[in-house]
Amino acid sequence: LQSGPLENYFPGVMVNFDNTARRQLTPDIWFGSNPFTFRRWLAAAVASVADREFEHRIVFINAWNEWAEGAILEPSDRFGSTFLMAVRDVAHG
Repeated sequence: LQSGPLENYFPGVMVNFDNTARRQLTPDIWFGSNPFTFRRWLAAAVASVADREFEHRIVFINAWNEWAEGAILEPSDRFGSTFLMAVRDVAHG
């Protein structure tokens, strides 16, 4: 439930995330991401802030290089550079 102006809320996107190593019995696990679904989610987040004042057009991406939790955008053996290309495609319209 929102309790303030919409411009005070900023969307966030991520690739996979699993903090089992840190939280043991109560982890947060998000899985199944691929470059196509990530790009769609990022594009939707960017579109959701497009009509805001410039300084409120913020979208968070978690994380650039969090190997321990599986939240990585940098090139990998599995997906190559396709997550980074998705960011580039959305950023450049």
